[in-house]
Amino acid sequence: MNEHFTGYNKARLEACPSRFFLACAILALSVALLMAAGLATSTAFKKEWQFAAEARV
Repeated sequence: MNEHFTGYNKARLEACPSRFFLACAILALSVALLMAAGLATSTAFKKEWQFAAEARV
């Protein structure tokens, strides 16, 4: 009986790091997605400013 609980606790402890790793991976991917979106937006704004400046000349 006691062995069952030991195995369960061992399995639970082994599952923890993988969950932590999964959470970190999801967080990193979402941050990368936000950075990519921000970069694309800033690039679009820069091009818009460039066109506006060229139109003024």
